[in-house]
Amino acid sequence: MANENPSAADNFRQFVKGLQDENDLVTITEEVDPHLELAAIVRKDKTPLFEKIKGRSGTGLLRVLGATVGLSRVPDQRLRRIAKSFGLPSHATGQEIIQKINAAKTHEPIEPKAVSSGPVKEHKIFGDDIDWNMLPTPLLHEDDGGKFIETFGMHIVQTPDGRWVNWSVSRGMIHDKRLLVCAVIPKQDIGVIWQMWKDKGEDMPWASSFGVPPAAIMVGGMPIPKWTNEAGFIEALTGRPVGVVKCESNDPRVPANAEIVFEGTVSTSETATEGPMAEYHGMIYPGQSKQNPIFKVNTFTHREDPILPICVAGRAAEENRTVWALMQAAKVLNICQNAGLPIQMVWSPFESHCLWFVLQVNRQGLRAMKTNMSDFSNKVGHNVFGSKPGWYIPKIFLVEEDIDPTNLRDVIWAEATRCQPEVNEFLFHDYGNIPLIPYVSHGIKPDGHQAKVVRCCMFPSEFVEDNVFWKEGSFVVPTLLMFSRK
Repeated sequence: MANENPSAADNFRQFVKGLQDENDLVTITEEVDPHLELAAIVRKDKTPLFEKIKGRSGTGLLRVLGATVGLSRVPDQRLRRIAKSFGLPSHATGQEIIQKINAAKTHEPIEPKAVSSGPVKEHKIFGDDIDWNMLPTPLLHEDDGGKFIETFGMHIVQTPDGRWVNWSVSRGMIHDKRLLVCAVIPKQDIGVIWQMWKDKGEDMPWASSFGVPPAAIMVGGMPIPKWTNEAGFIEALTGRPVGVVKCESNDPRVPANAEIVFEGTVSTSETATEGPMAEYHGMIYPGQSKQNPIFKVNTFTHREDPILPICVAGRAAEENRTVWALMQAAKVLNICQNAGLPIQMVWSPFESHCLWFVLQVNRQGLRAMKTNMSDFSNKVGHNVFGSKPGWYIPKIFLVEEDIDPTNLRDVIWAEATRCQPEVNEFLFHDYGNIPLIPYVSHGIKPDGHQAKVVRCCMFPSEFVEDNVFWKEGSFVVPTLLMFSRK
């Protein structure tokens, strides 16, 4: 039987308390201006909890938490906030986190547990009583097109027949008193479901939940197959099903212990200007906005003294990398192993802004394949780029066992010394790319798709020979060799 005491992985308040207990949270009680100042502080060091925000009335709505799963500066615990989100100890390594994610995928998904109420129902605001002006919503970057209240919340939508319930993380900008305008990309799951409602001629019921169980927000970034409910994977990570409660005004169910929930509908006919916004790639294009659907909020529920978690995008690393890239890396490892490829670890260096994926090759398995660099690299490329996460991934690096994919210095060394231009580079033109990649939207336009690439950072002899012909010029004597050089 699962432990009834809440853990950091399945309870946001417990997660915050854990940060405080480990001295990884700083509570800011001095007044902070939500206009740019708050966001600048978020990018500094520890996880900041803003208690006194200019425009916030007394203990009313709302407090703000930044850098929720950013990186720690504590030695050997750089990934501690991510680890806590998965129920792992603070000293967990990248490889242990990836293993935890993929172990969860082997469990049979368990649907959420319906409950009658929860903390998120403690306060309820309806209809025209909702006014975003009552919230001290921060402006994150000076060139943002507006105030993005939705940066680390979770959209919850379902198909018209109710068989597919999708939980996903996306952005949302305040448009009017009770209206948001949010990015809806047609190829993403929320866009696919939105199109189903549009085809039916109805607006899409929707909810957005903030301060959800940390494991849930991580699963929300998981590239799982369409028609699969993300909520079913949370129990595999936390040891218990997530408790969900029905919305007040529509059908979706939301995490009962969340901090805040918006409920309403997404228009399938009306759009408004959205953006620009500083994105996961660390860039913003001032003045370049898009038309996106209007999200109308009919009900606003929240717990007492709620906390709004936010993500302040910019140069790595922050939540865009630690959630999205991490969950994609785990899925890519699963895809490769299911295809019989000898890949033993996958990582996306946070500094690459979700655009580099490093695949560590098992030497013994590689030799057993009796293959060569070209055939192997092409097989890896087609399997990864042709998958669901492959749409987001433009660049793959293949490395040997002596290279730690989580160590960017290792990866750079391998690419610089072993990847021979043109000969070790394999291009793929048959697969599309997410248009948010800067060079896809603003680079030179090719006749077809922008190319993807596999860069093999290995020598040809490593595909066929048991021995390696080189040694690292180092005075460090490792206590455990990842592989032996004869």
